[in-house]
Amino acid sequence: MRSLTCYRLKNRVLGQRVKGFEEYIDFQGRQVITHGPVQGRNFEAVLFISPGHRQDPPWADFIHDGFEGITIRQTTSTAAALVVRVTLPRKHAFFAFPFGAGGRFLLQPGVWERGYGLRTALNLIYPRGVAFDEGARLVSIDAKRRGADTVRSRRQTVRATAFETFGVDRLRDVLNAATGRPADAESWGRRISGGDALHMSTEDIRFGEIGDVCHRVDEVHRRTDYRERFSWLDNIQPVADSDLREGLQRRVLEMLRSGATEDLDLGPPEIVDWERVESFRYHFDTRQSVTHPDLRLVDYLRGAKQHAPLDDVDVPALRRRRIEALDGDGQVVHHWTVWRCLDGEVTLDGETFILDDGEFFQVEASFLAALNAYIEGISPGRTELPSARKTTSERTYNYAAASGNTGLLLLDRQLVVSEGSTTRIEVCDLLSDGHELIHVKRHLGARDLSHLFAQGATSAELLQTDTEFRARVQALVTKLGSRDAFAFFDGALRTSDFEVSYAIIADWRGRQLAKALPFFSKVNLRRAAEELRSRGFGVSCSQVLEVA
Repeated sequence: MRSLTCYRLKNRVLGQRVKGFEEYIDFQGRQVITHGPVQGRNFEAVLFISPGHRQDPPWADFIHDGFEGITIRQTTSTAAALVVRVTLPRKHAFFAFPFGAGGRFLLQPGVWERGYGLRTALNLIYPRGVAFDEGARLVSIDAKRRGADTVRSRRQTVRATAFETFGVDRLRDVLNAATGRPADAESWGRRISGGDALHMSTEDIRFGEIGDVCHRVDEVHRRTDYRERFSWLDNIQPVADSDLREGLQRRVLEMLRSGATEDLDLGPPEIVDWERVESFRYHFDTRQSVTHPDLRLVDYLRGAKQHAPLDDVDVPALRRRRIEALDGDGQVVHHWTVWRCLDGEVTLDGETFILDDGEFFQVEASFLAALNAYIEGISPGRTELPSARKTTSERTYNYAAASGNTGLLLLDRQLVVSEGSTTRIEVCDLLSDGHELIHVKRHLGARDLSHLFAQGATSAELLQTDTEFRARVQALVTKLGSRDAFAFFDGALRTSDFEVSYAIIADWRGRQLAKALPFFSKVNLRRAAEELRSRGFGVSCSQVLEVA
């Protein structure tokens, strides 16, 4: 068997059409020897070799300290990349086959098509119309989940199994790679893996057949078999194409410079302790005593314009310049770059993209429309909550809301131990005598909101399933309030009596929930709502107005 790794290379790099094989190779800082081009029956190829240099292994000094006179053989590693050009229907195409541990690093960063191998592998593992093994074809997947935190994972099984075994959340997870058994093992070997590249082990392939391999791989990639089982992969994908990223960056700069920023804003790109954060300071405020109570893009642009023309703003500068979060003593609690704090939706050539935490994501139009419709269908909470001043902290707001309404019990920061959780749980911020578990959060930061939605789902699940937790909650409620008014948690709990209600304090600027929430916050709200409703809980989400 011969193992091959195949990358599909872009025909355009940094906006320019590739004219020669060498444009794909990173020559900087290394010796690279070029061989070819050579002509094959249906291909042309150039080989690039970086000869390794002999060196002691990194652990040699440690061993020599204890064993005098011992000889450790020097090691060397040779890296190579074979770049192949073939003629596909109506165009030339380039492929790369790296060899050796460092072969991939001979390629210039970003010159290959992202996700090319994943779809190719899925088309081979699950060809359209073929029923076999009830789908038990996969042994490993790589995924990334975006929520309160980004979690990357590789999940493996001891034998081939169905995709559902891996517990991928089709709404929140981005699938990056998959490994499994191809249906046609005779042609493609017993195992195939695809991410950016396609990894295959087949019967010995002779060099003269490399053009045939490229044609076969491209033919499989162009099929849409994967959509029978994995159509949701097309809903949202990280923008990996460097040319498209540059176009989106230019579009964001146009929006900033023209002031057309109604779909962009600034927000902390991580969960912050709002009890500690008193104000924010932009990079142009550092020599002054100016601070800002909230992060607002309009304030940033107004201040930046006073120090330099907005036409001078570019992405590298936004990636260098800082925003600081300060406590009451003026000490820096958090700091981020301006680019990381930018979030919102960007439209380019009629397509919708998401800017979040410095990354662009492309969203399929019908998926976004369905997501917005779901969010718009979530009703406001039954309890009428007061508006909040811009300077009011979340804790102060909760205290005031409970003080002004005898039907509300303040449970903010009242943590309850659960054997089913590694951390103590805040049941909710406000408990209403109408069985509403109200969770309150300030601001529209994606991570804060994702944390909020997960918190509501977690506490509700524990109330339903953990009798000891429920008893401790009732003891807390009895201690803090009237047992008669809030005696909800004795004995069994009927979920249909309860509503998990999210309340978000923000400057809504006349926008509805679906328009104002960051994209991934909408994704996580939908996921939490679906989970809660499947358990029988009601779900609501209220917009709390922020006033001067």
